[in-house]
Amino acid sequence: MKLVNVVLTGLLISGLLTGCTEEDETKGEQVKTEETIIKQVEAETAVNPSKIWKDVSTPEGFNNDGIEPTLEAWIAFHAQDINKTTDVDDYYPRADRLTKEMLYFRVQGEDLQKDFENLNVLQILMGHLDYVISVEKQQGLDTAESYGELTKCFTYFTELLHDLNVIINNDGKGETYGLTHQLDGSKVDELEKLLYSEAGKE
Repeated sequence: MKLVNVVLTGLLISGLLTGCTEEDETKGEQVKTEETIIKQVEAETAVNPSKIWKDVSTPEGFNNDGIEPTLEAWIAFHAQDINKTTDVDDYYPRADRLTKEMLYFRVQGEDLQKDFENLNVLQILMGHLDYVISVEKQQGLDTAESYGELTKCFTYFTELLHDLNVIINNDGKGETYGLTHQLDGSKVDELEKLLYSEAGKE
């Protein structure tokens, strides 16, 4: 009888230990699964550091009548105003005015700074083409090709400005031309190929 009790007690203890072990293993698997899911969610929702930007404008001294001295108002004004001209001779002066005002309105952030730099390079390229056109006119040369290049640059300039306005005033939500690093635009390579191949020629 004692032997039967010992055997039954042994079986009972063995069963309890097995149950505990399986339960611990199950809990361990659940914890691992939960940790994995949490890490996956964190990875998916983590913000790419190159996308983080902030306004570091210093608009003190900016006195352009009609524009509120904030980054948001400034970019919105120019994004709308730049499209009002159809005079090709007015393209460069408008772009030049905007980039001179970038002294007051600036951003900090890896990708968005690249986009503003591309805007600036477009303006420089337009300035070069404006000069070429003036020389061609003085020498009685055909200006059609240079005017075509200037128009192409101005189109990129207005489209990039539009995209920057969407980023700054609409948190990147809305239709864009795909010209910004900030929004991983599909046409950034196309734009930079033009910009930096042309810059290399000068």
